[in-house]
Amino acid sequence: MTDLNIKNLSYVDNFKHSVVGNFINFSTRASRSEYWRFTAVTVVIGFVFTLLRFVFGHSFLGSLINLLSFAYTCVMFLPSLGIAVRRLHDINKSGWFWLIIFVPIIGLVYVIYLLAKPGDVGDNQYGSPVSYETITAEEAARTGLKETPSESMDQKAMLACICLTVFNIWMSFLAL
Repeated sequence: MTDLNIKNLSYVDNFKHSVVGNFINFSTRASRSEYWRFTAVTVVIGFVFTLLRFVFGHSFLGSLINLLSFAYTCVMFLPSLGIAVRRLHDINKSGWFWLIIFVPIIGLVYVIYLLAKPGDVGDNQYGSPVSYETITAEEAARTGLKETPSESMDQKAMLACICLTVFNIWMSFLAL
């Protein structure tokens, strides 16, 4: 198997690699597509948990889903933080900028803006930009990995993540 750190992975493959192989890396850079592919899978899983909590409410099954959702959130904390810090490094910002998210409304909007910005083209204080190899259909068949998604698919995923997150927050308030 080739080094996955230099591959432009699909959504699920990128998610797996970020959770298993790259979850405590806080020092390098992560491309915009790497970040939003990870986030897309995370948001979809979170949205499914929210829908299930909404459907099952305060029943035993709803309590079990709440417990599973909490466990998932705990497990995903370090990988999510790690990839967000690496994404900020890609635009030459310190990972500490992520803390701006705690400023009500304005902080969240600013952090989303930073995470959606294109990365620095050249080297910055956090290293060189990662040069990813595209996974072609032939390589996908040979390695078992999925083909690399297009840039327009990544942009749509980024917008869908933002919309689903807002909807997820709204549904969470309705479930209270």
